[in-house]
Amino acid sequence: MSTQTTLASAAIHVVGQYNDAGKTLVGAYRTGVHRLLGGAATRYSNFLGSRQIPLVSEQIKANLIGAQEKVNGFLANRLDIDTGRIVSVMDRVAAGTTSGIETVAGRVARVESPVATSVLNTLTAINQPIATVSVQIADRIAAGAKQIETRVAGEAAKPVRTVKAKAPVAKKPVRRAAARKAA
Repeated sequence: MSTQTTLASAAIHVVGQYNDAGKTLVGAYRTGVHRLLGGAATRYSNFLGSRQIPLVSEQIKANLIGAQEKVNGFLANRLDIDTGRIVSVMDRVAAGTTSGIETVAGRVARVESPVATSVLNTLTAINQPIATVSVQIADRIAAGAKQIETRVAGEAAKPVRTVKAKAPVAKKPVRRAAARKAA
């Protein structure tokens, strides 16, 4: 039953693409937060280093910058640990889902009843276009997630295609008196 395999492979492909898109977005989030932490640390140290603040010696400034670096280090470490756990959970969910799809496809492939085979072939024929569209959507979502990751990383990204919306057509108001005369 090659059609069953096609539906199963489409479903597995969709799960894989969504898993990749999710991991890509988590990576983009991690990169963005690291950039945010780095920028905040730079601005803080520049602020303290360039100002003469009354009652604040150079030693106190150095201690404040050191404390801020420790806080940034802690936050960056927690970010890496937590996003690593999220990616691990996403991989486990995708592996479980893929395994379930393969199990169901294997059981469906063993069906030998002519009536059940006919029903399954009909259901497959109905759902094949939906599976094809789902694969295309999953591919676009994964590509969009990669574009987001590229933008967050600060690299030049391809320009996003804009779609122009059509302006709504204004309708002339109909006068009741003119409408009554016409009827």
